[in-house]
Amino acid sequence: MCPLPFPPGDMVAAFGRHLHFKSLEQALCDRHPELADRVHFDDVNRLMHLKVTLSGKRSVALAQVRMGYTIVWAVLDPVLNSEPSVWPLDTPDEVLVDGLHAVASAHLTGVPVASPWRWNESEPSDMTELADLLDARGVRVRRVAAGNGYFPYGLRHSPKLDIVGGRDGSFVEAEFPDAFVRVSLKPALGWLVDVYLAECGAWGRVDLGWNLWRSTRPGPGLPRADASVADIAEVLGKGLNAWAVEVPHEPADRGEPVSAERRSEWQESLFADEAALPESPADVDVDLGQLIEDSAPRTSRRSTSPRHITDTVLEQLTAFGFEDLEEGDAEQPIRSDTFHIEWHDRAKNLSTSEAQRLNGLAAAAGEDTPKRLIVITTTGISRPAAAFADTAKAFVFFVDRTADKLMGLNSRAREALLPHTNPAERGLEPW
Repeated sequence: MCPLPFPPGDMVAAFGRHLHFKSLEQALCDRHPELADRVHFDDVNRLMHLKVTLSGKRSVALAQVRMGYTIVWAVLDPVLNSEPSVWPLDTPDEVLVDGLHAVASAHLTGVPVASPWRWNESEPSDMTELADLLDARGVRVRRVAAGNGYFPYGLRHSPKLDIVGGRDGSFVEAEFPDAFVRVSLKPALGWLVDVYLAECGAWGRVDLGWNLWRSTRPGPGLPRADASVADIAEVLGKGLNAWAVEVPHEPADRGEPVSAERRSEWQESLFADEAALPESPADVDVDLGQLIEDSAPRTSRRSTSPRHITDTVLEQLTAFGFEDLEEGDAEQPIRSDTFHIEWHDRAKNLSTSEAQRLNGLAAAAGEDTPKRLIVITTTGISRPAAAFADTAKAFVFFVDRTADKLMGLNSRAREALLPHTNPAERGLEPW
């Protein structure tokens, strides 16, 4: 007796998708029986869609679509210029059918999609609450990232997928008449409000403490417990002129001479022209593993004066929200009553023992209370050292002399960075 041939893999996959769509169809009818007579599963030519008929030939559909190199779930709206609601493939079935129901019900009743579904989220959160408050004020909310974080962008006929959130925390992006705003809620730093000014082509940070209470915090971020969602919405409602945002300007001339009085031993070693730098991507938000595990040396492409580097570091830290910093002297180039700044110029990556030693120096540097540690390094950092730095509430930054840029090496430092993408590049182009 001849064994039966096993069906090809694509047939098995198609049959599996068919069964999944049938289970989604049943789940939609069970959870939302008022739509049962409008629900239809269409698998013509293997283009599977779960549809809810609206009127005539119009319908809302749930389908698997490809965006770039990724296949995702998408709730497709019949309105021409609407944006699809995009979800990961492992999204629970009940979330998919509830999302489809929310969009279909909005069309059938003639009302906007209910929150949190209108923001492509399945659960209420601080971010969806903030989006609701901004929308009620007439502000155009562009993106909400809390539990989902999947967004299409680029050309309508071949969109790409942008995956955001995760380790970066949740955020709301909104478009004001004169600025684009991102409100973030970071795991360690709390609330951050960043503003993109198109005419400057740069991001700046709003001092929330000053806008709320006319008092400035020494470091970036505002703890979640210190301000409610309504407080943040109230600050945003004041507008750009009230926020007093300072956008970082271009670095000073690299050829500025430096007097011998301003040089010190650490400056000579840290900023020597022949100093090796770890290979790092141009993107500000570097992957920690890349910088930790292998730091391939390279030679600086241009000379940098110690004064210029000090000014660059001071300017960028201030732009991040480290307000309690000022220029010092040769032995202590940047001073602070709250933070202790250490310059790490060793050949090896920053180790746990070295991070502990530097943190001890920071604690001892405070007169009444221990100071918090900020490390500026030209190397990478080990994973245990990064974890210790987070526990000690320290910040570790890599200084890239070739790009005049600070990059975060531990979670707290990465949270403190300004956004680095142009918002105009992360939207869907109109038809």
